[in-house]
Amino acid sequence: MRSSLNYLNTHSKFVPCFIKKIGRLFTTGILLVLMCLKPLAAGHLKEIDTYYIRFDLKSSSQRITDGKLTMVPAHGQFRAANFSYLPISGIIPALPQETIQSIQAKAKQNAFIQLLEQKGLKSVTTLNYDTIISYEGCVQLPVTLFISPYDNKNKGFPYTARVLFSPLSFPDQWESLRRRFKIKKLIDNFFLFFQ
Repeated sequence: MRSSLNYLNTHSKFVPCFIKKIGRLFTTGILLVLMCLKPLAAGHLKEIDTYYIRFDLKSSSQRITDGKLTMVPAHGQFRAANFSYLPISGIIPALPQETIQSIQAKAKQNAFIQLLEQKGLKSVTTLNYDTIISYEGCVQLPVTLFISPYDNKNKGFPYTARVLFSPLSFPDQWESLRRRFKIKKLIDNFFLFFQ
């Protein structure tokens, strides 16, 4: 260790002073450029904070067979008129040793499903003995989530979530809704003509 310090001290005497200063300036300049470019490179990657959500509950012969939660980014072109904060609470059935990330993911999913079932737009599609009930809405992230310690009595983690929500039809329904609105408007205008 001592010999390497002696080497630096004896050989740095032979390097002219202006080269030492230029080297330091050059290193500082490169660091400044890299620090300035880092936000520019990531600037176009805006974090998506608004999502369309839909929960499809499928039943066959009066038995629930499948439930599917779908989230699609809204990209700022959402048609929600009024978002409001809604509180949701429940219990996540889990083991005490589960990771906090999996508990948080389950709590968010459960909160979204409860919220859609309680406040979302509801539509029903039937074919023969199969029925699909769809609940639709729009949420803005982040979700405020409070998870309590493990509850032995209920065998799970109680949670409370606060979600910014708006009941809204899913984007794949917009075209049919637009057509229905135009037809309704034409019929209303037709009846106004005869009044």
